[in-house]
Amino acid sequence: MTVQYPLLRLARTLLLTGALVSTAVVAQTTVEIIPLNYRSSEQVIPVIQPLLGRDSSVSGFQNQLVIRATLTELAEIRRVLASIDKAPRRLLITVRQDADLERDRREAELSGSIGNDNARVTIPGSGSRSGGNVVLREGDNRLRARIIDSRQVSSDNSTQTLQVLEGASAFIRAGESRPVPTRQVVRTVINGQIVDRVVEGTQYRDAATGFSVRPRLQGEIVTLDISPQRDSFDDRHRGTVNVQQVTTTVSGRIGEWIDLGGIGDARSDERTALLGRSSGRIEDRRSVQVRVEVLP
Repeated sequence: MTVQYPLLRLARTLLLTGALVSTAVVAQTTVEIIPLNYRSSEQVIPVIQPLLGRDSSVSGFQNQLVIRATLTELAEIRRVLASIDKAPRRLLITVRQDADLERDRREAELSGSIGNDNARVTIPGSGSRSGGNVVLREGDNRLRARIIDSRQVSSDNSTQTLQVLEGASAFIRAGESRPVPTRQVVRTVINGQIVDRVVEGTQYRDAATGFSVRPRLQGEIVTLDISPQRDSFDDRHRGTVNVQQVTTTVSGRIGEWIDLGGIGDARSDERTALLGRSSGRIEDRRSVQVRVEVLP
């Protein structure tokens, strides 16, 4: 036999009702507008979004955050904003693009004429008068030995600097534009006949050096989305532009040089002729580096 106590039932009901009310208060959301000082809403929202529950939301309006969240979530959002909504640091970015070209040339040749009135052997030369020449002569006999041994080293280095705020994008570019003659054959029909006309004109071709960059800082580590470019005119082939470009994302320490890439190209050739031999070698080395410094 079960005895019901009215006071006990009432106490249980009050306890259960209080627990439900307490849970509802904790889970209740509120709407709050938080102004941003240095960061844009587009930069902050991806950081805030993972902190919100299923019934919460965040949006941006005129550099402000409109947040619907619980009190616990709002407290966490304010803590995160205090660490990321700070004045962005000024950065000095230096990009160094080096090009070293080395040429070696070696050539040896024997030419001349030996014989008498009945028979004579003639060995023609290549026609070049450069290099060292040794001539032996006796009567109508003449021998010439020519030796060339040369080495040419050239360096073309470019350094560019640019100031930018962390998290922002920047671009710098400098170069020249040269006119290039063009020639085009235009075919037309005149009085039922096909007539070809030669049209001459001028186009301008650009050769520029520069880079675009977007830096992001996390402590003493910088992450860069960077794309350096370096073009140069080829004086041996009119209208030709040599192009060098790198697009990458790299990380490194503040104040240290970071290697972005390099190119090494070595070519050699060897030729042999009658009593002569020539050889040559061309080595082309290129490298791209970047350094980021924090300005006061």
